[in-house]
Amino acid sequence: MEHIQIIPDLEEQGFKDGEYPTIDYKGPITIGGMDNGTASGKPVVLIGIEVGEDVMVVQTTLALFLTAADMLKARYGDPR
Repeated sequence: MEHIQIIPDLEEQGFKDGEYPTIDYKGPITIGGMDNGTASGKPVVLIGIEVGEDVMVVQTTLALFLTAADMLKARYGDPR
């Protein structure tokens, strides 16, 4: 499984708000979990995005997903 790169502020890394290439997005974005998703039996988070006739699925461990969420919340606050 690939690692997840956590960047709390993309602008500091050179990303700017602007026009980017788009895809034929049909929606919705699906986020779900799965028990025993890693070789060691840890839970994983899967994110699915419909692109044209295909579905692109990204997977990471639940621990890394929650770490990313914690860092974003620390940077931007909790909007809920």
